[in-house]
Amino acid sequence: MADASIAVVIPAAGTGSRMGGERKQFRRLGDHPLFVETLRALDRHEAIDLLVLAAPVADHLAISEALTGATLRAPVVLAPGGATRQASVRAGLELVPSFVAMVLVHDGVRPFVSRLAIDRVIEAIRETGAAALAVEATDTLRRGSDGWFGESVPREGLYRMQTPQGARRDWLIEAHEAAVRDGVEATDDVALLQRIGRSVRIVEGDPLNIKVTTPADWELARRLWSTRLC
Repeated sequence: MADASIAVVIPAAGTGSRMGGERKQFRRLGDHPLFVETLRALDRHEAIDLLVLAAPVADHLAISEALTGATLRAPVVLAPGGATRQASVRAGLELVPSFVAMVLVHDGVRPFVSRLAIDRVIEAIRETGAAALAVEATDTLRRGSDGWFGESVPREGLYRMQTPQGARRDWLIEAHEAAVRDGVEATDDVALLQRIGRSVRIVEGDPLNIKVTTPADWELARRLWSTRLC
């Protein structure tokens, strides 16, 4: 571990209110719970040296048991999950050693992230300091309110954000510390990095790199899993 250079913080403390039923991160996808398959996808990339999973302390024992048969190469450190995604990421960052140069943040319920996508994000961070996966918007976009459509929104230059997102460790810590100081809550780390004046490189994402949030997402994930090549 003394020469580790890349860590991944994985927030996995969500309650899964939009999914209903069993919490999404513990639903089995193939032979393992969803969060374990996400960790396995990250672990396949040999440049990743450390995985920090932020989850409720009450779940840590169950998580440790689920990881027993996962045969992961990189060490997994458990962090206390927070009330928000941002708080969970911050808790994970606190457990990343100071010698780590780069930190990626990846949703615990995105198990289809590819090695190529991770490669591209890592390379962009090495070149510019911060980067994130995103998919360019292709559908017509409209505002809506109370069940009725409003005006159309030009889709040119709009992106759907994905993870991993990441940056130099010192930049990401600075961004989270500034957010705490200023009482700011954001939905992703790109917004926090931009707040402190850091530019973030767009890296082409993958439509199959889905985040499992709703029942429809879960059904899609099951279909994708049954047809995967690896």
